Amino acid sequence: MIMRGFGIIPKIKLRYFLFLLGSVMVWGCSGSKEVSHTEVYDYTLREFLAAYEPTFNPSDYDPAVTVLKQREEDRHNALVASAVVSTALPETIPGFRVQVLFTQEIDEANRTRDSLSGLLRDDWIYIVYDVPYYKVRVGNFADRPSANQILKKLTGLGYTDAWIVPDNVIKNPPTRFPDIDIEPERPFDQRR
Repeated sequence: MIMRGFGIIPKIKLRYFLFLLGSVMVWGCSGSKEVSHTEVYDYTLREFLAAYEPTFNPSDYDPAVTVLKQREEDRHNALVASAVVSTALPETIPGFRVQVLFTQEIDEANRTRDSLSGLLRDDWIYIVYDVPYYKVRVGNFADRPSANQILKKLTGLGYTDAWIVPDNVIKNPPTRFPDIDIEPERPFDQRR
């Protein structure tokens, strides 16, 4: 025996229940107040300044006048030395360089050259392009023992694949332009 109309009532109740549930979820998900990003930024900036402003000492970044004059003189001398223009090619002799990288990627060669420039401030770093390879080489050494010293230094710095290669080197290379940075006189962790 089948009762007609009995299947309709649960469907109506189910639809009403789902509608009510959806309405409650939509109403409950709405926020009461939106927080602007500028308020959060201002609050965190105020916290930051309140915490670190008392520890900031501008005199840590104010080197002595004699130090500044010496740095200015060093810059001037380096600029005067770099302004000398020579049309003659430098004299080359058979010698040695330390090859650090052998790659087909120019970006990798540039990154290696830049990192070596920071580590070896007195030595010249070259990128030699021999189609299709880029070779990063260090120095102008007339003899193998001089090149071996830099090889040991580079190996200690993590360039374990470096090796000495014969090359034509510049006989009397000019000095490199000094990198001059202004830093506080006292280390950062020893401030008052």
